[in-house]
Amino acid sequence: MVQSCQYCIEMDIILTSEFRNRLIFAFYIPSALISIAAATMIPVLPVYASELTSAYFLIGIILAAISLGRVFGSFPASWMLRNMGIKRTMLTGIAITLTPMIFLFFVRNLWLTIAFLFIVGIGLAIYSISRHAYITVVIPLEIRGRSIGLLGGVFRMGNFIGPLIGGWVATQFDMPSAFLAFVTIASISFFFIWYFMRQVDADAYTDEKTKPESGSYRQMLRDNQKIITSAGFGQIFAQLTRQGWRVLIPLYGANVLQLDVGTIGMIVAIGGALDMLFFYASGIIMDRFGRKWAIVPSFTLQAVGIMLILLTSNSFTLSLVAALIGFANGLSSGTMMTIGSDLAPNTMRGEFLSTWNFIGDMGGVSGPIIVGSIAQVLVIQVSVLSIASAGLGAALLFAIFVPETLKGRKPKLQ
Repeated sequence: MVQSCQYCIEMDIILTSEFRNRLIFAFYIPSALISIAAATMIPVLPVYASELTSAYFLIGIILAAISLGRVFGSFPASWMLRNMGIKRTMLTGIAITLTPMIFLFFVRNLWLTIAFLFIVGIGLAIYSISRHAYITVVIPLEIRGRSIGLLGGVFRMGNFIGPLIGGWVATQFDMPSAFLAFVTIASISFFFIWYFMRQVDADAYTDEKTKPESGSYRQMLRDNQKIITSAGFGQIFAQLTRQGWRVLIPLYGANVLQLDVGTIGMIVAIGGALDMLFFYASGIIMDRFGRKWAIVPSFTLQAVGIMLILLTSNSFTLSLVAALIGFANGLSSGTMMTIGSDLAPNTMRGEFLSTWNFIGDMGGVSGPIIVGSIAQVLVIQVSVLSIASAGLGAALLFAIFVPETLKGRKPKLQ
């Protein structure tokens, strides 16, 4: 029997077919479109950055600009969620991404490119955190793994389709045209959210007597310090690994194997295809056995796959490695969001999720910078080993130090 969701918009709402249909149009389809839009940049940005500068460090800065913007975007997102509600915050986040992408079509300058991509990252952070708050509010714990795993599958679908679109547009027209492709797809997502989503409060139906007063963000951090620290370090390594291999494969393909952008886009899409196929398996594992049963095997296998990049010699072998890494990443689909939702307190939910996403984005921004910096000082092969080590670190941290959140809504550390 389908269970009622304690923290839904309405007290008596259950996961009926009507609700599921509304969720598809208001949440999953827009998420798919934003994921596709963002993924159009995967094969384009590394090559575009290489055309702006030959310095690996600056290439790393360009590739990290969006992730860096996401880090800073976490701060206004919590304030916006509390004062504007989830829907308006989500729409504002998408709107912030559109203008700089339009300017990038006309501007071909290193530092302006970094600045515009930084603003895009801020908008994506605001959108992502409000989306995380939405699914935390409307989905109960018992099916949260599958629901967020499905969202992870949506991400993976974007990582499959987006690079194909980005690579095709850049090959058929030019590199800046991919920025217009981003704008077009993201604009469609804006319409779906505006038309289909209801306004939701991030702390919907919590006990008003225990609801913290405005400005108690510091208290939230104190109350959740141990959990944020233990799970946060694991997430940093996890996101570093995920972002790192997505940069490594295009850079290794372009600079070591001398592959063109169209071929690189196809290789990234192959990894994205395998990544996409196993999203629901991840959700089932999380809901039946526990969150860590999906996380630990995934990042161990990702670390092995990343190390195998060093053994590739052509597009075929790099495609095989991308497929292996994609499969491994698919097993962790939605895991970081699910744990964040599990740990989020009933009050100050937006602030907690903003902090959780801030921690994850710190790992995401580190990936391209570490790859670029090490490749600049040493060689790109050492960057491969560094990101593989991060994957192993993520697996160990979650296996040993992070509690299993399926056992309780807010587990206590021993």
